[in-house]
Amino acid sequence: MYKREICAGPERIIQNKKPIFGTWNTLPDKLDISGVRAPYLAIPMPAIFTRLRIRARLIYTFSFGDYLGSIDLFDNKILNMAEITLWNKNTNQKYVYRRFLGIRSRLIPKKLAKAVCVSTARSRYIRIGWNHDQDRLSVKLKVKGDSLRPNVELSFLGRFSSEASEEVVCVKPAPTMRRCSATWYAFTPIGGRLNLTLKTGDLLESFRGDTEGFGFLFENRAYYKFITSGANITATGIVDGKKIGFRFSMTSLDAVDTDSYNDDILFVDGKTTAMPPVNITHPFGLAQKWIIQDLESMIDLTFTPKNLLTRSLNLIAVKTDYCTIFGTIDGILLDSAGNKIVLKDFPGIVKRSKLRL
Repeated sequence: MYKREICAGPERIIQNKKPIFGTWNTLPDKLDISGVRAPYLAIPMPAIFTRLRIRARLIYTFSFGDYLGSIDLFDNKILNMAEITLWNKNTNQKYVYRRFLGIRSRLIPKKLAKAVCVSTARSRYIRIGWNHDQDRLSVKLKVKGDSLRPNVELSFLGRFSSEASEEVVCVKPAPTMRRCSATWYAFTPIGGRLNLTLKTGDLLESFRGDTEGFGFLFENRAYYKFITSGANITATGIVDGKKIGFRFSMTSLDAVDTDSYNDDILFVDGKTTAMPPVNITHPFGLAQKWIIQDLESMIDLTFTPKNLLTRSLNLIAVKTDYCTIFGTIDGILLDSAGNKIVLKDFPGIVKRSKLRL
């Protein structure tokens, strides 16, 4: 069975201008990867230029009531964007809200002990904050709809001390040892409320705190290539009484030695399993069945799309292509203890992206 060591991490990711690689169950002070010596082609360059190649993402995936949703924040220096997607697991209805945020010096914070990420754009209020001293991870969202989309207001609260909660940091080469990609995961059960209101003011749907839900926070910083692409699958929920969350990915930033360095992760009832590298394929097209497998017989999943969203943007300096697919997952996962987790019609999200700088 695949084994990747999970150990206590250092206070800083970059030491003596070199990244420290590994999978850690303690958090560094910051998710900061700046200051690497000559990250590109071994050519010494001023730090101001290499920092411009660092991109950050913060994605909060949640399952609450009848809805599976994702709040995505992209910090690309030149083009910052916020996107909210909601999918009703029963009716297959999808709602998408997107907003370009313009140039921001820093949209996504680096501090892991206590920080807040806020977007106050008109008609799109997003606030994701965490404070380990106060034992909370909170999410607030308020977006204005239109004639086709309802107004959405949500407020979630997760506790880091919850029995099922877990955090981990993964730092891997991206793809060479000169550059790195750092990821912070935080999985928590959540309580709160989710309201969808029509333009007329009538309440469409409402879910309250007694609804059992789960939140999965993903924050990443990496030195990007000029062309970067990848695919990932994320899911969270309950299987046979077990509270689980996982994210598996395959990108052009993966390390050469993916067996030793990757950021595939599985949380089960507050226990972390470092998973092996996966292959994510869609041999029959984006709208048909996807296959997610590894070489260690720990991941054997299929993903059946139910609702697909594609979008692209082509500016002078940036071109992006994104695809978000809601659907169901079937198959088997094994945790580090060898316990089998059988998924059947388990809701999840697959994303495929390509970015050209």
